[in-house]
Amino acid sequence: AYTAYFMSPQLRKWVKPGIEIMAALPTVILGFLAGLWFAPWMEENLAGLFMMILIIPPGLVVFAWGWHKLHVSDRLNLPEGWEPLLLVPALLGLGAVAMWVADPVQGAMFGGDLREWLSNEAGISYDQRNAMVVGCAMGFAVIPTIFSIAEDAVFGVPQTLSQGSLALGATPWQTMVFVILPTASPGIFSALMIGLGRAVGETMIVLMATGNTPVMDWNLFEGMRTLAANIAVEMPESEVNSSHYRILFLAGLVLFLFTFVVNTGAELIRQRLREKYSSL
Repeated sequence: AYTAYFMSPQLRKWVKPGIEIMAALPTVILGFLAGLWFAPWMEENLAGLFMMILIIPPGLVVFAWGWHKLHVSDRLNLPEGWEPLLLVPALLGLGAVAMWVADPVQGAMFGGDLREWLSNEAGISYDQRNAMVVGCAMGFAVIPTIFSIAEDAVFGVPQTLSQGSLALGATPWQTMVFVILPTASPGIFSALMIGLGRAVGETMIVLMATGNTPVMDWNLFEGMRTLAANIAVEMPESEVNSSHYRILFLAGLVLFLFTFVVNTGAELIRQRLREKYSSL
């Protein structure tokens, strides 16, 4: 929403194509990087990753609050719509702070090694290729697609709606929340459902980054195997017309029924949203 409505057109010409190029990356490459680079890095820097999760979101909120409190003349030194560039040094700085405090926190609270503490003290086993690795890689694969479609939906809202809202005295943020987003909600919902469908049917990232553990539990630090990955791994080994062969076809039928039900429900909801907000 920010990219389509508030960002400078010159900056948007660089940001949107860059994210769309991310969506075009082959999932084989993402799975390769997740399994051979990101998984070992996360194993070695598990405490730093958790400190990033704890520090970066509130740090960005504090940074935005400080920017808002600056004097107007100081803020006008940066052209309107170019504010996202300030997030780059903020993110890098907060990430560096998180990695810097990770070792002291790990030494004070977890005996110097968070992974060993999870295994020995908390009783939580840790596999190098686990569900968290898959989640991060899958987010990198799915989020650009959702962003691109949702941004097009917001950008496609007629300017007459926003101009009319502003003319009646609404602020830009009120116009965004109460006019732009409801009008674009069918497209945004479609983007979410397309992203969900790609995540459910994804095979290569799961195959290369999870360890393909057939027995799963709720532990995020252990491997997993999805239905699609299970079919891809075991189908070449199954004997034709055997019980194993039929079970794999049953798994494919379950996957098809799940996606069919979810997509049908999503289409019904999208039609209701379009009918509801078509009068705006």
